[in-house]
Amino acid sequence: MSEKIRVLLADDHPLMTEGLRLTMSGWEEFDVVGVAADGAEALELCRALKPDIVILDMQMPKLSGPEVICRIKSETPEMCFVALTTFDDQETVRQAMKAGCNGFLLKVIEPDKLRNSLLSIMGGLNVYDKGVMAQLKQGQAQRTEIVFSQRELEILRLVCQGMTNTEIADRLGLRPGTVKNMVSMLLSKTGCISRAQLARYVVDRRLVE
Repeated sequence: MSEKIRVLLADDHPLMTEGLRLTMSGWEEFDVVGVAADGAEALELCRALKPDIVILDMQMPKLSGPEVICRIKSETPEMCFVALTTFDDQETVRQAMKAGCNGFLLKVIEPDKLRNSLLSIMGGLNVYDKGVMAQLKQGQAQRTEIVFSQRELEILRLVCQGMTNTEIADRLGLRPGTVKNMVSMLLSKTGCISRAQLARYVVDRRLVE
């Protein structure tokens, strides 16, 4: 069997983390390597344990979920983060996505759906709760026209050409982690949930040649 996916849990409610740990103990693909009770501890354990994926609450003492994600993504951009929360307001979603969160799921999610979502994220996809994204898109439609910088337009053009983050980094003389973060920011900025949807967004609006 291939090496297990290393998971860190971060939530200030012990019942939540213990419930997740118990649930995931029956999933052969995953290994819970640590549990954090607040944002500061989550930051410390991310650096010490180097998990593959972090499941965290957005509202925690000491440091919020988005703050943890921003700090770790700047150091280890390949680490994946999933926001598991009871908060489904648009601002919380935007903060999570802007921070580079790979998934935004509600705590009422069924175990099998959570498992499949985590596997999809580890496979390179971003996974967001459909109901929450519908609210976000509705709010997005009411916003004024989005303005993109020249650098953002360059990245959008290369995304439309099907280039990977590494290929874009080589073309523009940037670090792959920087490009990954910028693509995540563009997904958040446009309300898209995948690179394919982002490319369609660009083509439909004729943002690049």
